[in-house]
Amino acid sequence: MGTRFKTRIVLLLIHEVVADVDGTASEIVLFVHREGALNELRLPIRWRGERNSTSAVIIQAMRKTRVAV
Repeated sequence: MGTRFKTRIVLLLIHEVVADVDGTASEIVLFVHREGALNELRLPIRWRGERNSTSAVIIQAMRKTRVAV
């Protein structure tokens, strides 16, 4: 399967993404409303001066919510 095909499937399945900031926990909270499910992802906020690469926590969260195609 090509990347374009997978992208189209994801766009059809995801209805809405709502982002909020939890200041007390220093996290960004994402609510992903997709076909048949509502997922909540909590990702740490990167502050100025922190490393610029994607953290392992974010990669792990994205793998948990990956849609099987």
